[in-house]
Amino acid sequence: MVAAASPLAARAGCEVLQHGGTAADAAVTVQAVLAVVEPQSSGLGRGAQVLYWDHGRHRVRFFDGLAQAPAVATAGLRTPTADEQRLGVRAFDEGVEHTGRAVGVPGTVRVLGTLHRALGRLPWGSLFGAGERLAAHGFPAGRYLHTMAQEGCAYPDVRALYCPGGTPVPVGARVVNPELASVLKEVAAGGADAFYTPRGRIAPSLVARAAGDVFKPRTDSRGTAVIPSLMTVRDIADYRARERAPLCGPAFGYRVCTAPAPAFGGIDVLSVLALADRKAVATLTPGTLRHAHLLIESGRLAGVDARACAGDPDFGDIPVAGLLSPSYLKQRAAQVSPGSAVHPVRPGLCTDAVRVAADHDATSQVSIVDGYGNALSMTTTVNQNFGAALLARGMVLNNALTNFAPETAGGRNLMEPRKRPTTSMAPTLVFDPAGRPRLVAGSAGGGLIPDYVAHQVLDVLVHGLNPHQALIHGHLSGQTTTDACAGLHDARSDVEQGTAAERFLPGLRALGHPCAKAVPLRSGAALVEITPDGTLLAAADPRRDGAAAGG
Repeated sequence: MVAAASPLAARAGCEVLQHGGTAADAAVTVQAVLAVVEPQSSGLGRGAQVLYWDHGRHRVRFFDGLAQAPAVATAGLRTPTADEQRLGVRAFDEGVEHTGRAVGVPGTVRVLGTLHRALGRLPWGSLFGAGERLAAHGFPAGRYLHTMAQEGCAYPDVRALYCPGGTPVPVGARVVNPELASVLKEVAAGGADAFYTPRGRIAPSLVARAAGDVFKPRTDSRGTAVIPSLMTVRDIADYRARERAPLCGPAFGYRVCTAPAPAFGGIDVLSVLALADRKAVATLTPGTLRHAHLLIESGRLAGVDARACAGDPDFGDIPVAGLLSPSYLKQRAAQVSPGSAVHPVRPGLCTDAVRVAADHDATSQVSIVDGYGNALSMTTTVNQNFGAALLARGMVLNNALTNFAPETAGGRNLMEPRKRPTTSMAPTLVFDPAGRPRLVAGSAGGGLIPDYVAHQVLDVLVHGLNPHQALIHGHLSGQTTTDACAGLHDARSDVEQGTAAERFLPGLRALGHPCAKAVPLRSGAALVEITPDGTLLAAADPRRDGAAAGG
C-alpha cells in the first residue's frame, strides 16, 4: 500500500512494490514523481525525514535528511557577513525569504540514497523511470498545484514554468519539465553522489542559481531583493544524512515512534497524546465541545514546550527526556481544566519562549507498507510554497533557513554553520502491544503538523474511525503562536474554516480560548492502518490531490 499526495506518485510506488521492491525502494520512486508533479511542496532541492520499520530485523530506524546551513553562516538570515557589512549592508529586510540567502544545503537525495543502500532491494537506477517520463513528456496539473501557483506566479522562476501567460497553470493542463527529466536521469545513472559531487552538473547549477551577484545585493526587474546565497559546492559535497535514534513513547497501550530532534514535531506529537491520555480523552465523544477543548488545550501546551526546547542535537543537548517524563506530563496535564482554557500558555521547562518558524503547508507526506512487512513514513518538503521561488535545472530550491529563529530570539534554534533548523515534521509509526506495526501516519501542514498527526492516532486507535473517516472531518489545532492574542504572546485556538468544526467557536470563546478563530487548515496527510487481521486500509488527504494505491 502506498498513500501519497498525488495519484501518479502512489501508483508509481505501488508498481515498485509489485515488482518486489521494499518500502525504501518505493519511497525513492514516489519522491522522484512528487518532484515533478508537486513542485510547490517537495522535490530534490530540499530535505526529508524518514521513519522505517525493518520487519526482518524488528527494528525502527530514523533517517534525517533535513537541509542545513552552509559552512559560512551568520547569526541569522537577515544578518550580513563581514564582507557585506564592509560594503555598507547593515541588515536584510523581510524579502530575504525568497532569495538565495534562504536556501539550505539540500538533503533529500542524500537521505534517499542512504535509505536505499541500507534497506532497498531493487537497483537504484530502476527507480526513477516514472518521474523521468512524467517530466520529459508532461503530466496533467493537479488542483493543488493550480491553487498554490496563484502565490508562486509572483516570482519569475515559478511564473516561467507554472504560470503560462502569467496565470496559474489550469487544472488538467499538461506541464513539461525537460530540465528536471535530465536531472533525474543523471541521478538514476550516477547514484545520489551525482547530485552532490562538485565535478557533476547538478551541485554547481544549484549554487549558481542561489548565488546571485556575490556581495552585491540588488533588485530584479520586479523590485525583489536578490541576496546572494552563502552555499558553495563544497557545502553540497560535504552534506551527510544522519541516522538518529527514533523518538518512542507509550500512548493508550500502544508504542508510538516518531521524529527526534532537530524536529520539534515528534516531541509535540508524543506530548499531545500523553496529555490527552491523562485527561481521559477516550471517555469523551468526538464531535463534542469537551472533546474539541481537550484536543486544542493539549496542542497548545505541548506546542509551546516543544518549540521552546527544540534545536539541532548536534549543537547542544535537547531536554527531550524532561519534556516526556511522566512527572512533567502529569504537571502539564493538571493545567488542563474542563471548564476553562489556559491563558496565556507558557513553556514549563525551557525558559525561552522562542517563536519557531515552521514548515508551511507546502510539504508532502508519504506512507508505505510493503509485501515484506516493512513500513515507512516519510515527510518531505521545500519548506514554504515553492520554497525560495528559485528554480535550478527545473528543481525548486528550498528556503529552509527561514526555519531558524530570529537573531534576537535566543534559544537553541539560532543559525550556525552546518546546523539544521528545527521543523514541525513528524513522520510516525504506531505499534501494538505485540510489537506489530499498526499505523503509518504523518502529514504536511506547517506548524500544525503535530496536531494533525496526533489526531490521526486518536481517531483510528482510540475512537475507532477508519483512515478515510479520520481525514475528512474538520481540523482543530492549538499549534499557532501569535503576538496579537489579547495583547499577549500565546497559542491560538484554531478550527478549520468551512467545516463543521466552526460550530465549536462560540463554546471555545466562552471557555476562554484566546483568539479562537476559523482559518484554512490545509493538511496533507497520508495514513495507512494495518488492522489486527492484517488488512491494509489507507487514505490520502482530500484537501489535496492525493490517493492510496494497493495491490
